[in-house]
Amino acid sequence: MAMRWFEILATSVFTFAVTQSALAVALVALSRAAPNLLFGAFTGAIADRFDRRKLLLGGELILVVTTALLCLLAASGVITPWHIAAGAFVNGIVFSMEFPVRRNMMGDIAGVERIGRAMGLDLTANNATRIIGPALGGFVLEAIGITGIYAVATACYAICAVLVIGVIAPPRIVAATALGLLAHIVEGLRYVRGNRALVGLMAITVIMNIWGLPYVTMVPVIGGEELNLTAFPIGLLLSSEGVGALLGSLLVATYAKPEHFHKIYLYGSGLLIAAVILFSQSSDYGLSLSITFAAGLGIAGFTTMQATLPYVLSEPAMRARVMGVLAVCIGSGPIGMLHVGLLANWLGAPTALTVMGIEGLIALALTIWIWREVR
Repeated sequence: MAMRWFEILATSVFTFAVTQSALAVALVALSRAAPNLLFGAFTGAIADRFDRRKLLLGGELILVVTTALLCLLAASGVITPWHIAAGAFVNGIVFSMEFPVRRNMMGDIAGVERIGRAMGLDLTANNATRIIGPALGGFVLEAIGITGIYAVATACYAICAVLVIGVIAPPRIVAATALGLLAHIVEGLRYVRGNRALVGLMAITVIMNIWGLPYVTMVPVIGGEELNLTAFPIGLLLSSEGVGALLGSLLVATYAKPEHFHKIYLYGSGLLIAAVILFSQSSDYGLSLSITFAAGLGIAGFTTMQATLPYVLSEPAMRARVMGVLAVCIGSGPIGMLHVGLLANWLGAPTALTVMGIEGLIALALTIWIWREVR
């Protein structure tokens, strides 16, 4: 996850430096997020049918190969934003599989009684990488260039592959293969549709991925154009978000109780969208750092409960399929990235984020009104 944020920051800054186009930055980010939309429904079904540890290991090896190839292109001086987008798409396929596979393995290990804390600790680790990754990415990009970015990423993904080999999960019953893959997916969708609380939660996930989280793609643009920053201080903006996310996830892991899960999810979502609007209006670097910190607190509440609530509300036999549906909802992110990229090309990045945030608040209010079970 550190390398994910490391690459996202560095490739966004590099792409904007080469193209001077906010839309190009959004399209590179879209390439990484698109696999969730295209393949997310299949990942839960695949996670039910195959050895999860082998799936994780295979994914890490794909990341090693992809980043190594991009490193060679960069070292040869021929790398372009299109190469970066293609590599991001392949890496996005791996991460779309990683989400349901790893989260279900964690649930198997922790059990329902400890799932809230387990997911909180998982988000604590992930959010710590949000501090390290962007700052390190900005530093390496300034010091070594895009070649150094992919060299470091290749080495770290190789370490991850070695670590996955040692993972031991409790034995589980692999789903029978009599049910076709498509039927497996349809069954998950029907199950979610029959539970109003799950439908409302999925709606909030879609809202956040269209009108909340895509703001990250505009941080390098606003940092460069409006705040006149170089790569490293832009990385610190996202690292500040990581500090907030780390603190928030620690609080969730320590104090969250099942009766609070819905409120944490809802208030975290609202806080993030409000922070997006405030960030779009800030012209001061110190204030912007404070706002991204607040955004991180919101992200912690949202992301921790995004995985926890579907697990708690689903029957054990359906959890992987529900996570697959969740992956599809998360896959709506490319729509938001394209939306904010086109708006930024038309209105400028600050105005684009303001419009996006207002739309998000309206959508969130409508969801609360329609599905009261999410309160």
